[in-house]
Amino acid sequence: MGGPVHFQMWMVLLLGTVAEVGRAQVSTARVLRGNVRRDDLYRKEENITVTPLGGAIHSPRYPSAYPRNLLLSWKLLSPNGCRIHLEFDGHFGLEEAENGVCRYDFVEVEDQSETSTIIWGRWCGQKAPPSLNSKTNMLRVTFKSDDYFVAKPGFKVYYSVLYDSPLPASNTNWEAVTMPMLESGGGRMSVAATPQAAPFTLEDLDKTIAAFDTVEQLLRSLNPDTWRQDLDSIYTQTHIHYRSRAYHLASRHNKVDLNRLYDDVKRYSCTPRNYSVNLREELKTTNAVFFPRCLLVKRCGGNCACGTNNWNNGCTCQASKISLKLHEVLKYSSEATLHQRHQRTRVRWVIDEIFLTHHEMCECVCPSQPPR
Repeated sequence: MGGPVHFQMWMVLLLGTVAEVGRAQVSTARVLRGNVRRDDLYRKEENITVTPLGGAIHSPRYPSAYPRNLLLSWKLLSPNGCRIHLEFDGHFGLEEAENGVCRYDFVEVEDQSETSTIIWGRWCGQKAPPSLNSKTNMLRVTFKSDDYFVAKPGFKVYYSVLYDSPLPASNTNWEAVTMPMLESGGGRMSVAATPQAAPFTLEDLDKTIAAFDTVEQLLRSLNPDTWRQDLDSIYTQTHIHYRSRAYHLASRHNKVDLNRLYDDVKRYSCTPRNYSVNLREELKTTNAVFFPRCLLVKRCGGNCACGTNNWNNGCTCQASKISLKLHEVLKYSSEATLHQRHQRTRVRWVIDEIFLTHHEMCECVCPSQPPR
């Protein structure tokens, strides 16, 4: 009996030792994960001149799994006076973030000039970054992978020239522009030329913006060719010295909703609000005193300047629904009494019921639009 027992005890000790060694190896791997030696990385920098033909850069072996221990950098340079447009391929995949931070594998885009650097973002995970337009004629794209292998496809990004100024006009004041091909019968027809439009003044632009209710409508009207990129870029653009709170939030759905803010202005500019009224003035009484001296009532307030389309035509905020509400207050009144054969005046407090006008609903009333 002693032999089997000793054998079982020996096997238990052996399995325990193996488990401890395994845990120690996992712990060591985690420690090494956080202390990657930078001199083990394969480094390479490449300069690319961005031409009107455009091009693309991608991680090695894309769309197959990218290698480990890489630090690659591409400097994109466009002609003076031109910016650069980047569009990421939807087949995007890097190692996931840790606690919301791309710590291990990532792709980063920087906007560089002689005096400043703007970091557009650092991305990882499975969601492709949004498209963006550079502020200057130089962009730097950096890709890094650590020594932990993940079977991810990496990234691919397309670059192209973005012209800030229109092409030179001809003597007839017409300019050639690139337009989409239009279907016409059995074939296709292209629009070859359009008249050169005069630039907007600030007043004209302000009146134009007032006609739109959403950001998408606004950008589609002003920039019909690039409105999709512009719509994505407004959620990622940052200032050189300041990054808004919206930039740090996790997803676009959590960012500031500009359409909701605009709708709030129209909805709540002219609304019932709390106002304090002096009871003696409100009731037009001079022979009494009340406690409390003032009460809160709902009265229409705010303005119609940004709440209506014809804001510049003398619109006013007025009540469209009124109600009377009962309030109980102390009233300081007097009455005459006889005391010790002399007539005297005795002053006392009494509960009094008063009705005050409250505004339940409000609307903007304009001279060109009669009240509803």
